Amino acid sequence: MIRPVLAAACAVALFVPVAQAQAPYSRFDEAPVAQQDTAADQTAWRSWSQRSATALAATGQPRELAFAAVLRGLADANPEQPDTDAPSQPVAPDAQASAWRRDAAARAGSDVLANALLVYGADEATRLRAAQRWLGAEPQNLAPLLVRGGGVDALLADARVATRFELGMLEQVRWMQAALLRTPPTPSERAALADAGEFVPTEHAAITAMGLWAAVAFPGLDPLMQGCDVDALGANVTRARDCRHVAEIMANGSDTQLGAMLGLALLDRLTTTQAERSDVQARRRAFDWRMLEWGRANAALPRDGAGQFARFLADPSIRSEADLIARALQEAGIPLEPPAGWQPPR
Repeated sequence: MIRPVLAAACAVALFVPVAQAQAPYSRFDEAPVAQQDTAADQTAWRSWSQRSATALAATGQPRELAFAAVLRGLADANPEQPDTDAPSQPVAPDAQASAWRRDAAARAGSDVLANALLVYGADEATRLRAAQRWLGAEPQNLAPLLVRGGGVDALLADARVATRFELGMLEQVRWMQAALLRTPPTPSERAALADAGEFVPTEHAAITAMGLWAAVAFPGLDPLMQGCDVDALGANVTRARDCRHVAEIMANGSDTQLGAMLGLALLDRLTTTQAERSDVQARRRAFDWRMLEWGRANAALPRDGAGQFARFLADPSIRSEADLIARALQEAGIPLEPPAGWQPPR
């Protein structure tokens, strides 16, 4: 159901529609190849994910309850659009998922992972409380501030103490993978989910977890991007300074490639000298090179690199998506920096 789409899961989201961003690809300059899911795929996904959700919720633990709500909410979302790899968010609240979220919220306390899971698809009040608890546990992290939302000036003012933008992607995906492995698919579900290929439980759980995270986890950034637009800044020196601070944090202190890309995009808007502009463009060029070559390297591996991804998840020394990409390129014998004169295809 959810195929190995490692490079596309986060960074490519800015370049192509969500449904396409989660399709396997080998080149940034080629459209992803659409793959049709069958009715069996959909049925297997729903039955397995709902059994997983029920089993997780039965533990009564806050992380499990919050993740069960995510699974429950996504299991039946948009069944009329079966060509997407990761289900999209539901259009109407599910009573059981809402009850599980309420239970999780009552027990989450200062557990960062539980609170991060709670903000995915939750009602506004639950999302705000969970984001505030997350922020209380990590006051220098920009991520819970953006999840909390609010007016751009208040957000930027609160962000002055931030030093990093960490969504906790790999920590959450690792935990989700382990949680999903607790409920093995039945033989018939395995056959459907394998899509006529080999079913490797650790790989399937890893890619499913990554797909789920990519489908729900990134906060809305439109207010920030609009508030830090050159036209919006005008002569507001304070806002320009605050926007630059946020841009630097995202470009230099993100645990996801999409966060780093957005930071570079903001920095590019805010440059005031040719030297600054050249520096940002060089960094973006290196970023594009790594993403492009990572995608090509994945395409050359069995099952589009699912085995490698699962192996990297098991390595605690890999703490960010950038670490993961660097390791993948190293194993493929690809340099981290592009050759002189190289430009990304547009």
